[in-house]
Amino acid sequence: MGPTIERRDLLGGYSRSVTTGSPFFLGMILFALGILGLVLADVVTVASIIVFGAILAIGGFTESVGYARRQREGDRFSPAFLSGVLSTAVGLTIVFRPEVGVTASGLLITGWLFASGLFRGLTAVIDRYRNWGWDLFYGFISIVLGGWLIARLPTSATWLLGTVISIELMVRGVAIMGASRALRRLERASIPAT
Repeated sequence: MGPTIERRDLLGGYSRSVTTGSPFFLGMILFALGILGLVLADVVTVASIIVFGAILAIGGFTESVGYARRQREGDRFSPAFLSGVLSTAVGLTIVFRPEVGVTASGLLITGWLFASGLFRGLTAVIDRYRNWGWDLFYGFISIVLGGWLIARLPTSATWLLGTVISIELMVRGVAIMGASRALRRLERASIPAT
């Protein structure tokens, strides 16, 4: 009989089951947050835009203060100082006027959907590689979705980013739960019956 992996070795020293441990429950929590986020997509959109604006403002302020200190110590003027000031200004604008950030993010996402769908569809038709029909289908759906969302801007921007974030949370939760279950099957298969 060949060597077997001990349960303690497989889980990095822990003997708890991964399907009843923290990874599985983390996946469940992320999935539940994703569902809640779909229900409150407009709230998630505004909250994420405000958090992004705050991070941008804090980062820009830190950058500009750092370059201002260097200039006082005798270093020559750096254009990166202006980048910090611009980041701070844009971040503060997004924090205090989140509707600007919501509309801009909606326009960015819809433009990306349209452009990526067009690129994928054209690449599939031109190259005709194996299973190119699926990429053509994806490209078509992406173009239609992008065009539909662009036609409904700025209304679609209020829920679009929140929906994308919520779906990402749900998919991430399912992936973590699936990985946890796979580890459990591996764990059961590697422990010899006594």
